[in-house]
Amino acid sequence: MRDSLTVAAVQLCSTNDLAANLATCRRLAAVAADGGAQVIVLPECFAFLGQREGDKMKAAEVIDAAAPGPILTCLIELATRHRALIVGGGMPEVVAGDPGRAYNTAVAIGPDGALVACYRKIHLFDVDIPGGAVARESDATVPGAGAIVLRAGGFGLGMSICYDLRFPELYRTLGAQGAEVLLVPSAFTDRTGRDHWEVLLRARAIENLCYVMAPAQWGRHGGSRASYGHAMIVDPWGSVVAQVPDGEGFAVATLDFDRLHRLRGELPALRARKL
Repeated sequence: MRDSLTVAAVQLCSTNDLAANLATCRRLAAVAADGGAQVIVLPECFAFLGQREGDKMKAAEVIDAAAPGPILTCLIELATRHRALIVGGGMPEVVAGDPGRAYNTAVAIGPDGALVACYRKIHLFDVDIPGGAVARESDATVPGAGAIVLRAGGFGLGMSICYDLRFPELYRTLGAQGAEVLLVPSAFTDRTGRDHWEVLLRARAIENLCYVMAPAQWGRHGGSRASYGHAMIVDPWGSVVAQVPDGEGFAVATLDFDRLHRLRGELPALRARKL
């Protein structure tokens, strides 16, 4: 089994133009793959980001590899063309019997084009921050249930989306299920991101002695909606090893799992838990 994995966390500025967003994903994924990335993770809302929660319903798809819609087709094409694991960090998935709401679903496609995992966002962003974000994701989103760890190159990747980052118990569960890398594709608001984004990502890495991959939306998406950016990769000691401060691009790093397991042996906090 290999002891390292080269990964890329993509950053872009999605809008309500599905075709343009997917074209950007194709372009950035191609460059990341040419640079050796074996795992490429796209941010939350990579395919569509409207001004209102309900706008995404026109882009919602059934997740069916046998009859894929345009978003899933794009992910399958990227995975097979570049022989990489591709994770679409959050797309609107049709909820049977509920035409007004969708799941916010992260979809993982293996290098052979097979659908290997789906994670539906558990914690929905319903907030009213004075002078900042006002949002009710639950108006047009159905929460998921259950932690998901997928395997890539023999390593465990724990799946989450954006607001999940504020709930450390999810990441403890992922760690207990074998996660060595925590995926946090996000569209973090500019206001909260300035103060909390990096702190929370580094905390999740340190608490769980895991790598953290955090693809991100950045910039203005139309109207008043703006995302913080700063896609990054954090190592198990809490150090930021790669980052995209702003603009389109990707953070790339080679994850050293020998080091991860050495750190877990030297600082056995995970084994010392009492609760």
